[in-house]
Amino acid sequence: MASFTFTREVSASADVVFEVLTDHRRYSELTPLRKSVLEREGDPAPNGVGAIRKLTAVGPALREEVIAYEAPSRFSYTLLSGLPVRDHVGTVELTPSGNGTKMVYAVRTHPTVPVVGAVVVAAVKQGVKGLVDGVVAESERRAAAGG
Repeated sequence: MASFTFTREVSASADVVFEVLTDHRRYSELTPLRKSVLEREGDPAPNGVGAIRKLTAVGPALREEVIAYEAPSRFSYTLLSGLPVRDHVGTVELTPSGNGTKMVYAVRTHPTVPVVGAVVVAAVKQGVKGLVDGVVAESERRAAAGG
């Protein structure tokens, strides 16, 4: 089992951060991903529980399903396919902090191929960092623009 956490202070409200974080179709605009597609809408539509997103960077696409959607404070997903891991869950908690929001993005995963497990975890960590950086930048851009 492997886990890691990113904690960031964001100069935007939790509402704005949550909206950016859960806009699955726009991930390719905010991150190094080449493509981001919403395969199935969730509840509430379109990005809530049950939504399945397909994310492509290099190699096989990742398919992830939203398992928690509690606006504007908590979002969680599980990996369905695309990496040699099991029991992979990412959870983002957003709490008010000063004039903005504290974002805690935690990932728990279990590589299924021991020899390359560390490489897989490093790649996942880099991908999540790219997502966090993109969400923070877009949230702060929207907050500065007044929206």
